[in-house]
Amino acid sequence: MMRRGVGITRIAAFVAAIALCGAAPRAARAQVPAPTPACPAQPGKLALVLPGGGAKGFAHLGVLRMLDSLGIVPDLIVGTSAGAIMGALYASGLDVPEIERDVRALGLDSLVGRYGAPAPASLGTRRAILAWEGGSQGMILRTSVVRERSLNALVSALYARGNLIAAGNFDRLPIPFRAVAANLSTREEVVLGTGDLAQAVRASSSIPIVLRSVRVDGRDLVDGGIVNNVPIGAARALGATRVIISGLRDTSRIDVADDDPLSIAGQLLAFIFEQPVPPLRAGDVWVSSDVSGINQLDFSPANIDRVIAAGNRAAESLRDAPCLPRGRTRPRGVVPPVASIFLPGNLEPDVDRVLWETLGDIGGRVPNIPQLQERLRSFSRVERFRSIWLGPKRGPGDSVWFAAEGRKSSNEQLLAGAAFDRELGPRLWIGRVQRLPRRNAEATGVISIGQLQQEFALSVRRSYDVLQSPWSPVVGVTFTRTQVRDIRDGSEFPNIQTVDWLAESGIERRLWSRALVALTAFVRQWDEPVFAGTPTALGARLRFQSAGPTTEAPRGIVTFEGTLRYWRASAELRRNHHWGSLTFEPLLSAVVGERLPLQSSAFLGGADVGFPGFKLQEMRGAQAAMAAVHVAHPVYGPLNLQGMIAGGALQQTTYGVFRNARGYFGARGGVGVTTALGPFALEYGVNDRGRGNLFMRFGDWF
Repeated sequence: MMRRGVGITRIAAFVAAIALCGAAPRAARAQVPAPTPACPAQPGKLALVLPGGGAKGFAHLGVLRMLDSLGIVPDLIVGTSAGAIMGALYASGLDVPEIERDVRALGLDSLVGRYGAPAPASLGTRRAILAWEGGSQGMILRTSVVRERSLNALVSALYARGNLIAAGNFDRLPIPFRAVAANLSTREEVVLGTGDLAQAVRASSSIPIVLRSVRVDGRDLVDGGIVNNVPIGAARALGATRVIISGLRDTSRIDVADDDPLSIAGQLLAFIFEQPVPPLRAGDVWVSSDVSGINQLDFSPANIDRVIAAGNRAAESLRDAPCLPRGRTRPRGVVPPVASIFLPGNLEPDVDRVLWETLGDIGGRVPNIPQLQERLRSFSRVERFRSIWLGPKRGPGDSVWFAAEGRKSSNEQLLAGAAFDRELGPRLWIGRVQRLPRRNAEATGVISIGQLQQEFALSVRRSYDVLQSPWSPVVGVTFTRTQVRDIRDGSEFPNIQTVDWLAESGIERRLWSRALVALTAFVRQWDEPVFAGTPTALGARLRFQSAGPTTEAPRGIVTFEGTLRYWRASAELRRNHHWGSLTFEPLLSAVVGERLPLQSSAFLGGADVGFPGFKLQEMRGAQAAMAAVHVAHPVYGPLNLQGMIAGGALQQTTYGVFRNARGYFGARGGVGVTTALGPFALEYGVNDRGRGNLFMRFGDWF
């Protein structure tokens, strides 16, 4: 079953990457129309046509750069998928180096690739491997190989400047522009020239099934490559008498392995996107970029450089192309001010609220574009909405106002995750998140089941739906049953059972994308051997938690809790760094406290990371700390050589912070494999106490 799931994920990832930038049709690879030398009697309107082609579409940048150097300015730009992505930026007046910088900044290699179901912030650091969302037909499984909310926010930010200039009419851009999409219901070609520029580009590059369709004027639109990937006909219908086509030529042979779903999926998509290319007319120019052998799914910097270089070489043919007007300067355009009252009409209250809190202070002036882009990117943190499109329209005078629209996320989600450890056994969690829109709240329930621990948690908090929300009230209850491993000098004795009940209430606030700080008061009752009877404690807890998906912030949790019976402070922090092909992950794990309940003991290396050479949870005490560095180096595909060196200290006496601690040093090494369902690690560790132990784990532990 696991191999089958991974295969399905590879297919989805393959299709998802094409969804962002379009697929190169077989016709475009094999057919390059012969140029016609004669020039038209009447010059007429010149159009630039940019087809889709995945990562190969970066070759368009070479053609655009050459057009600028020769002073060739088209009267119209028509693009499909990747061509729409590049063409809309060029039509907005950006310089080619700016376009290259901004498109690279999309981070397509991070948005598409490793499977990662989206988990709400209320689920903390847990990583889901499956996610269902409420839909018209009940709960629907989401593969989420593309983080759609993040993608929509990035696209909205990328086209902010052009969106303001166009103000709802793409003919107002420095160069008039059209994006080609397809109507999902009728399969008809849709040429978009009005509305939200970012939304139009997003619709033009949306493959069905993998990415949701984009609803524009009551129509569900998808990738235009399905109906017209090389939109010469659309350009001619708009009055173009001559066209320049930035063609993508791939003559490499594709071998299909009947047992490889990735290869089969690629061929099926090639069939879907295959269309004949219309013949050229007098004065038309076909620029043929040779992108043979280039992986259209590879958005790495090295591959992008190679594709752009291919476009640069092909664009040299424009120097000798006849019939093209030269020596012109491409207009850049002027960004208009935003009207002081910029949210007219009957906006949905939730959209109104988000926009006022995000953009409310930019009215009455010309906005700072980098600042505006940063605020639009922050829409990715608004969990209530799947997308928010500004919908700019011409306002009083030469100003712009926003008739924005938002497409809401589902109000209910069901998520699941799992992991396995050789010593701690299998572990599974299932979480349910239910949003209560009328009360601006959400309820979260999580059940975790494992060989050594079972837990049920229920919490209610304010929804994370407004960017600059105040402190949010939160209430929750947790029940935990734990089997604490009793290991002495490497020998394991029967586990010790503990039971814990906790009720808490307080306030919390999200600091950035997936980080929050919380202060709660709690009442706790537990049953374990250290304290006689069933003790009850009143206390307070301060918690900082980060689960940032990038290396910009450390991942982990810092907690302090105090009662009249005990106090405890803990931290576990880690952060990824890259040096060439090596990946370094420093790790800090520490627990200090006094008179701790058994289930809150300090373990050298933490309760689930462990210290090299010792069994997990073997080194238990009142104070423990470990500093370690994990290093990984790719060997072949997803296979890595990896290891860890660590130093730590452990104190077993109850009183005093590291007053009588002992030091330890160890290292472990082995192999790791990156899979669609999480990492697999097989490492053997040794330490300065002469101990050795095998560490084997599959999945992200929780």
